[in-house]
Amino acid sequence: MAHVTAPRVLAYPADQGGCGFYRLLAVCRHLIAQGHDIDYVVHDDPPERQLQAKWMERTDGVVEVLDVVAPDVDVVVFQRPLQAKYATAIPALQRKGVRVVVEIDDDFEHVEPRNISWKAVQPNLSPGRNREHLRRACELADLVTVSTPALAAVYGRHGRVVVLPNYVPAAYLRIRQEAHDGLYVGWSGSIDTHPDDLQMCGTGVQRALAATGAQMAVVGTGKGVRSALGLSQVPLACGWRTLRDYPEAVAQFDVGIVPLNPSPFNEAKSWLKGLEMASVGVPFIASPTQQYRALTSLGAGMLAESPRQWEGMLKRLLRDVGWREEVAARGREVAATLTVEANAWRWLEAWGSLVNAPAQHA
Repeated sequence: MAHVTAPRVLAYPADQGGCGFYRLLAVCRHLIAQGHDIDYVVHDDPPERQLQAKWMERTDGVVEVLDVVAPDVDVVVFQRPLQAKYATAIPALQRKGVRVVVEIDDDFEHVEPRNISWKAVQPNLSPGRNREHLRRACELADLVTVSTPALAAVYGRHGRVVVLPNYVPAAYLRIRQEAHDGLYVGWSGSIDTHPDDLQMCGTGVQRALAATGAQMAVVGTGKGVRSALGLSQVPLACGWRTLRDYPEAVAQFDVGIVPLNPSPFNEAKSWLKGLEMASVGVPFIASPTQQYRALTSLGAGMLAESPRQWEGMLKRLLRDVGWREEVAARGREVAATLTVEANAWRWLEAWGSLVNAPAQHA
């Protein structure tokens, strides 16, 4: 770790789900345990823990910040600040000597219309919470942190940007698959937010299942998966799992799939799903986005570009136990280097770089 002044940081995760957990909560908790002066505020914390500010509500219902009570910290981190109040709070904080970081893990400029989240970020449909406020927040921020180079190109054109890849907790590496009959090809997700991704497999998954007798399994509701993959049977679905139970559910897959439709939105997505699978000992096959080319170049997982490749790789992994175990072991070795615990210093270094740096917005 480069030498930087240890910063006092207050983070505002956007949620307590996967995005908030991987990008901020897990990192902050580890750094706090290491003795660093880090704190975070979640939505259900008491009001006195929330951002203290003087507000103004416009005629269109948009809430803007006129002034803030600056917390006694060096750096404030806003995750995914799609709301106007956060974008307008940034200059108020900077005027009082607090540096501001905007943290982003998705490309909201290129959400596809079939994605259930699309309407929620359109300026004309959601005046108070949309991608324009996020863009403005990035322009004002002292630093933008993102999970992929593609996101840096979208939100860090001013040059004040750091790429901090997604990592997984080291505890995932200790999870083991429970004994079970049969073989399971697994996917984690929802058609609502991945409307065109499973279709990248064509009929490859169904043909592999038919040839090996394996079953399709989903962490999620499984709604729409049969149609998207052209399956002859409804897949098994365990429903949604809490963050505590999620990795154990994924570990029950014998082979995982991470198909992604080629689009700007997906090209900006991180390697997280594949890394989750690798860390719990599940060999995975993914579409060849930039992030999955990078992960497979390290030795974790495999890539498939066509239905025929999806079919062939699945068949080999399902039929050849030795090969499946070899790919799983190699993936776990890679995942052991990509843990939160081994890489949280990168966040601390990025935040600390602001402490003695000249202010970007005087």
